[in-house]
Amino acid sequence: MKCAKQMVWINAASVLMMLAIAGEPTVATAQGQITVQSEEAAHPRLVKAIHQMKEALREMERAPDEFGGNKAAAIRDTRVAIHSLKKALYYRLRMDDAAIDRLP
Repeated sequence: MKCAKQMVWINAASVLMMLAIAGEPTVATAQGQITVQSEEAAHPRLVKAIHQMKEALREMERAPDEFGGNKAAAIRDTRVAIHSLKKALYYRLRMDDAAIDRLP
């Protein structure tokens, strides 16, 4: 039952991520300067999706259950999804993967 609940949580976060990507326009700042903060302000649903996925990841990591042998793959896939979402959010900053991973 816990495995099903975790998978629902991951699927919900994935749907939220897709809706956020599809529904948010790109907005330039008044000064024309693009920053992490300006990108986050322009795409608040992406930021929320990242936070929710991080919460799900922490919950999975703390869970004593192995979810039918799926825990390791779910953790790995969630980390990849978080990175991909950050990469999409900050693409105009032309950050490399290491810089993206250092962001909170």
